[in-house]
Amino acid sequence: AMGQQSNSGKARTKRDGIPNNPKMRKQMKKIASDKKEGMTYAKRRAMREAAGLVKKNESDDTNFGAAGMKLKADKKGPLEIRYRALAKKIRQCEDLEKKKKEGATLDQWQLAKLRKKPFLKAELKNLMKAAGGGGEDEEEEEEEESDEEEEESDEEMESDEDE
Repeated sequence: AMGQQSNSGKARTKRDGIPNNPKMRKQMKKIASDKKEGMTYAKRRAMREAAGLVKKNESDDTNFGAAGMKLKADKKGPLEIRYRALAKKIRQCEDLEKKKKEGATLDQWQLAKLRKKPFLKAELKNLMKAAGGGGEDEEEEEEEESDEEEEESDEEMESDEDE
């Protein structure tokens, strides 16, 4: 009958132990996410690269390490944020170029992103100049493109990437 569980007096079954150690929990979470459907090596690597955990080949001319640290040290705020955004976009362009070289076909958003690369590099150069000379005021109202639609296309790109 309903609602009349047998009372055998046995202890309740326990869940498998979750380690009480944040580091281990994080590790297990990562392992679980790696097992998710549609998670490929390439996607995982891209995520790790985005988190800055993968050593990029040093030959790339976009190793802004020292300059980035200088910007950080100066506590530039919006300038540093813009710098990081640019560096990330340029990194993405390079990943796309690599993909293209390997023979992958890119969708329209990815191609649009690639076309932006020279402008991104130019803007980054201006940003470095502004950070060096402290003339960040005239840099601010330069070409402020709308990042909103770009972010949307980023998400679309991630969802139908290498499936």
